[in-house]
Amino acid sequence: MLGALAGTAHAADPGITDREIKIGEVLPLTGPVSFAGEAHYLGTKVALAEANATGGVAGRKVVAVTEDDGYVPARAFQAAQKLLAEGVFAVTGTSGTSHLNAMMPLFIEQKVLTIVSINPAEQAYNPVKKNIFVIGTDYGNALYAVVKYAVEKLGKKDARFGVIYQDDDFGANNLLGYQRAVKDFGLKNVLEIPYKRGQKDFSAEMLRVQNENVGFIASGGIIAENVAIFKEAKKLGLKDLRVGTVWTAHLPIVQQLSGEAGDGYYTADYMSDLSDADAAPFVEVAKKYLSADEMKKVNRYTMASYSGASILIQSMRACEKDLTRDCVIGQLESGKKFSVNGATAPFGFSPSKHFSDSPVRVLQNDFKNARFVRVPE
Repeated sequence: MLGALAGTAHAADPGITDREIKIGEVLPLTGPVSFAGEAHYLGTKVALAEANATGGVAGRKVVAVTEDDGYVPARAFQAAQKLLAEGVFAVTGTSGTSHLNAMMPLFIEQKVLTIVSINPAEQAYNPVKKNIFVIGTDYGNALYAVVKYAVEKLGKKDARFGVIYQDDDFGANNLLGYQRAVKDFGLKNVLEIPYKRGQKDFSAEMLRVQNENVGFIASGGIIAENVAIFKEAKKLGLKDLRVGTVWTAHLPIVQQLSGEAGDGYYTADYMSDLSDADAAPFVEVAKKYLSADEMKKVNRYTMASYSGASILIQSMRACEKDLTRDCVIGQLESGKKFSVNGATAPFGFSPSKHFSDSPVRVLQNDFKNARFVRVPE
């Protein structure tokens, strides 16, 4: 797809020429969560292809430059330095929580317009940072939602509760959400178990869950950790145990790897499920611009990145006569609601709130039918 020449060039900010607008991404395309990086990459690809098919922005083609950080914070910082040295108008891919924390001082110092959609960590939006916008909700809010569901819908008010969480920034956010739920609902909190990133064996942790007769465990795992927890619960015969986690388990790969052991687990997400009627417009657009093999890799991270790139493009188009970061920031924080083809509910920002704080939906894993079902509210 060829971009048309713009009528009048305005290259006051990096990443803009007469022919193109360059945005940057730092993603874990290799490493333990490469599935998320690859899916995120595809969402940006769809959003840019969709935009360029209808004239781009002010006649310019929008292109993405993607750097792989291997899910290593130090590499994320180096990748960000490379992108900024090359010159990008905005950044829409920010890897994991610790990785974003490593890059964020650089983005703030150089006033780089940044849209965080892969990892909506609180550090990115509280306090408000003029050039950073965050789509989603906090991990803690998601874990809070599944605990609330357990209390209000599963009859677990008098059960014994516990949490297993990663000992890093990601885990800290999960733990805070869990502890807030414990306080708000007056729950019996009997276990708070940290684990090291990359840990594979959870037999000792789940034995403690069994010994403490826990009725609901909040799992702050990502992929392998959640799978291991589900399988250990089945091995120990914990039939009455219910497990709730965040959107890192709202993924086909977790569903497949867990097998029957994971059937029925709960997860919370602000993105639609691909099987939802709400997501049908997004799925239709994705199929138009992705191959059959690429569609197999599409998941909730694809919808998240599509949302981020889409609102960036919508805001840039509103600034065609003054295509600057300041103008785009003004459009983003104008208070208007952005629609993103049903990938998530419409959302917006304001000068005092650069966080969409999108509503969370609790879903249940339906292993037999290979889908996630939204539970009754």
